[in-house]
Amino acid sequence: MKRALALLLMVLAGAATAEAEWQPVVDGVEYQHVTRSGTDAHAVRVDLTNANLRIVTTRESERGLTVSEFAQRNAAIVAINADYFDVDMRPLGLAMGACGIWADAMAEVRNEEVVGVGEGKVRIFARKQPLTTPEPWMTGAVSGWPMVVEDCEPVAKLPGSDHFTRAPHPRTAVGLSGDGKQLYLVVVDGRRDGVPGMTLPDLAQFMDDLGACTAVNLDGGDSSAMWIRDHIVNLPSDLVERRVVNHVAVVAASDYQGCDTPASLPER
Repeated sequence: MKRALALLLMVLAGAATAEAEWQPVVDGVEYQHVTRSGTDAHAVRVDLTNANLRIVTTRESERGLTVSEFAQRNAAIVAINADYFDVDMRPLGLAMGACGIWADAMAEVRNEEVVGVGEGKVRIFARKQPLTTPEPWMTGAVSGWPMVVEDCEPVAKLPGSDHFTRAPHPRTAVGLSGDGKQLYLVVVDGRRDGVPGMTLPDLAQFMDDLGACTAVNLDGGDSSAMWIRDHIVNLPSDLVERRVVNHVAVVAASDYQGCDTPASLPER
């Protein structure tokens, strides 16, 4: 009996340590690194009511930067990759930065979910009611597919092929709490020994567990990367950062550049 009780306590202790805790990055931004049972995931929670923070997306002039390059140009606290793209570095969905809609973002784009950002506000627009013209409050937008959490529940019937949807891959996602006050940015590593990544149902459950009531999958695979403070915190599956079409970032309001020309990258 004593031995069984000791074993039970060991199991419970192991489960407790497997669950990561939120760690402060700056006021209003928290981070956790989740490693358990083949999962290696990085999650950020942002307080959208914090007036000292802004959520920004990529200007057209910044197309094709790595997450690190975009983060450095914009003094980002946190940054992740965003939309899928074609061989000519064109986003597959609506793209908008502080200088307006990208010139090629409205030409025969795929009907995707849209993440709209503005001052103190983020909203995820479902593709079943496609957003083709940004709302007046929006200062930026990126797109993704598919929605993985709706109405505070993981989506039960996720679209896509077996390879895309039901096989494990590195993933990137954005989510929102039910009251719209918390933004979740997530990157999941994969394609390495013992860390395969997540299926879309896995990702849906993970976002739901974090507290997202709405969440959308963004470009994943080799593109998945997360920057915090001054470096990439995950391990991209190619072992090097991939150039991606656009990004989502958290910046200090005092560093928000609007439509000004972004600062040059530091010399390498």
